[in-house]
Amino acid sequence: MLVSIKNKIKGWISYLIIGLIIIPFALFGISEYFTAASKIKVASFDGVDISKEEFLLEFNPQKRWLQHELGEKYDKKFDFLLKKIILNQILDKHLLERLSRKLSYETTTSELNIIIRANDLFKEEGRFSLEKYKKLLSLNGYTTEKYETIKLQELRRIQIKSNLLDSAFITPSQLVRLQKLNNQKRKFSYIIIQTDNYIKEVKVDAQSVKDFYDNKKALFFKPEQVKIEFIELSLNEIAKRIKVSDDELFNFYENEQENFTTEEERQAQHILLTDELTAQKVVTLLDNGGDFVKLAKEYSQDSGSKDDAGNLGFFTRGIMVSEFEKKVFAMKPGEVSDLVKSKFGYHIIKLNNIKVKTLKSFDTVKQEILALYIQKQAQKVFYNLTEQLANLAYETSLEEIVDQMDLKLQVSDFFDKRNTQLNQKIVTTAFSDMVLNKGENSEVLELSKDKLMVIRSREKLAKRQKSFSEVESEINTHLITLLAKTFVDNLANNIVDLLLHNDKDTLEKIMIKNKLKWHRVGWVKRDSNKVETSIVNKVFALAKPINSKSSYSAQNLEGGNAIVIDLLGVKTTDIEIVNDVLEKSLLRFESNEVFVNILEMLKSQAEIKIFSRNL
Repeated sequence: MLVSIKNKIKGWISYLIIGLIIIPFALFGISEYFTAASKIKVASFDGVDISKEEFLLEFNPQKRWLQHELGEKYDKKFDFLLKKIILNQILDKHLLERLSRKLSYETTTSELNIIIRANDLFKEEGRFSLEKYKKLLSLNGYTTEKYETIKLQELRRIQIKSNLLDSAFITPSQLVRLQKLNNQKRKFSYIIIQTDNYIKEVKVDAQSVKDFYDNKKALFFKPEQVKIEFIELSLNEIAKRIKVSDDELFNFYENEQENFTTEEERQAQHILLTDELTAQKVVTLLDNGGDFVKLAKEYSQDSGSKDDAGNLGFFTRGIMVSEFEKKVFAMKPGEVSDLVKSKFGYHIIKLNNIKVKTLKSFDTVKQEILALYIQKQAQKVFYNLTEQLANLAYETSLEEIVDQMDLKLQVSDFFDKRNTQLNQKIVTTAFSDMVLNKGENSEVLELSKDKLMVIRSREKLAKRQKSFSEVESEINTHLITLLAKTFVDNLANNIVDLLLHNDKDTLEKIMIKNKLKWHRVGWVKRDSNKVETSIVNKVFALAKPINSKSSYSAQNLEGGNAIVIDLLGVKTTDIEIVNDVLEKSLLRFESNEVFVNILEMLKSQAEIKIFSRNL
């Protein structure tokens, strides 16, 4: 089966596409979707619907991340590609999840617990904070149960992917052939001919420049431009205006005590067994004085905690399965439980420590309280002003909005439709009929979740033909560069022709006249750093010299330069010992291709429908 999969491999591009958008789960803005979206489906596979709600949960945070990374360079055209990628990722996720169920893959909550506790997002002062964990989940529309269910599914997918990747292989003959290519050495010399050295020697007559302008006028237009007035409503600016007294802050602290209270935490170890008889045997060993640490390492079937003697760290209510939680929160430190049955098997629990529920003092968390107070107050003000801004933008002028809302009227520079520095919503709206031609205020533009803008056209410049005087210098430079590049290419080809005809005298004269010289490299491998990588790549792309004679070639380099290569020889060594590093590297590459093709196979076997109009 694997050989048939390997035969279907179509290159590593498919793998790169699968991995194009991999963004770490950062818990920002996940809850932003509409309830109605749950009733709309964007795709289905074998009758199983994928809702728009699920799609938006994946799409929105990744789009915001991309907008944050690209800033004003973000283009609406990216949305189409991003939607396609996200939908493919969701389909892959569901198909892998279904495959994992068929193959009976299972992940324990203790494994998940270790991963959650190791996540820096949920830590305070280097330690896992249950309070922060629940708060972050709540802010983003998750209950602990919902989040942990999703993460367990994710762990199963990772597990099955890992096993599929481990199934890849490379035949010995393939490995030997690839290692021979990797170890191949080539001996060569080269001449670099730089275009810049001939720029000053090339002249372009005025008539040629004028003729180019007359024949290519369509290239020289000044596009339509616009200058706008705008007002901006920013959450950050509102936050700077929020004032609060100590009394108000303390009252806020009193009302928000739940946010500043640490829940009771318990630290325990456990031994997990799936067989009741073996579990009872371990209980008997413990009753007879057996060491919990040693028995956990020897008998426990929880791969996530076994090597750490079953240590589960500190946890609070809502983390463990209900049977486990009920028992452990009824125990005293040092106590060892009888068998506790859950869906994972039989647990033997030892409670080691208890951290009681405590309210953090006002002074300890004052800065945190202040930040939370300002955030909440600013959000209230921002929400109220958003509604006011929308109403005023429809009813009155920007000047009136500035007066009523205490905002600042700002003016942009001229820009055209191709502008990539501004947010694309601004550019698109500025050139809309309503704003550009009718002179009306725009609707409220949501530039980000905490920044809004209303714009109005102030001045516009029509599209016009650039005069010859405006572009004469630009055309002159362009033609000079083209001529210099043509001269360099011809010179490189001429040198190769002289080498092929063994005309040493003429070649020497040309070399002296043009101040050129041979760079003699000697024997190098593909990964050599003795010469620029671009040159080495061109050398190793050449055919082997015939009958041990030199192989000559003229090539273009980036930047408009040319290179003449004299390939003197190719040397391949016999392989006696396979390079482990190369084998592992090739296996990783091969594994990824196998995985991608397995996904494609799963897709081909499923009946997949895409409802593009709903995306």
